[in-house]
Amino acid sequence: MSRKLLVAAAIAVPLLLVAVAWQAGRFATLAAQARRVEAAQESWLEENRKLDASVRVLSSREKAEERALLLGLEKAGPEQRLRIEGAATGAGAGATGAAATAGGATSSGGGAR
Repeated sequence: MSRKLLVAAAIAVPLLLVAVAWQAGRFATLAAQARRVEAAQESWLEENRKLDASVRVLSSREKAEERALLLGLEKAGPEQRLRIEGAATGAGAGATGAAATAGGATSSGGGAR
């Protein structure tokens, strides 16, 4: 009985050492991969912060008006607006109707009225 236990231990110990070495290598690989993913995530978060800041700047009324003037756009006067009354259907239709300028260009966002 003692001899069988000794043979089993002699076989099991090297197998366990191989398993531990394999697991350590696997852990090191996964840890390196996690570090790469975290670095990529951090760069995405930084880029997202910059884009959010840009959106906030560009969504201000003053900046929107400034960009519209740079593009040669002008505010539609009351005579250029067409107001359509009735049941609003479709995605994004407002409850009070839609406004369109006479030249075919549309404007949304409630400019000077």
